Amino acid sequence: MRTNYKNVFKAKTVKEENITENVSVYAENKVLYTFDKPRSPITVKFFEDKNDSWIVYVVMFKTKSGIITDTSIIIADDVETRKKSIERMGFILKK
Repeated sequence: MRTNYKNVFKAKTVKEENITENVSVYAENKVLYTFDKPRSPITVKFFEDKNDSWIVYVVMFKTKSGIITDTSIIIADDVETRKKSIERMGFILKK
């Protein structure tokens, strides 16, 4: 008696949904700094957490649509280091 095992070990795939977050998620938090880059569609904002001032969110998003492209969570002591890093990438602090 022979059993067909061809489909038994076939990996099942699940379609991943494109989850897009908008910068409006951080609307309740205080904006510490805003950086823009000339001729770039990206803006970087530093948000202080509304519940804990030690936590700072660094959010990169598309300027026109507000779609988040990258998010980092840092502590308040590391803000100056991250600001210098963002400036080295060519972004300019907005007043």
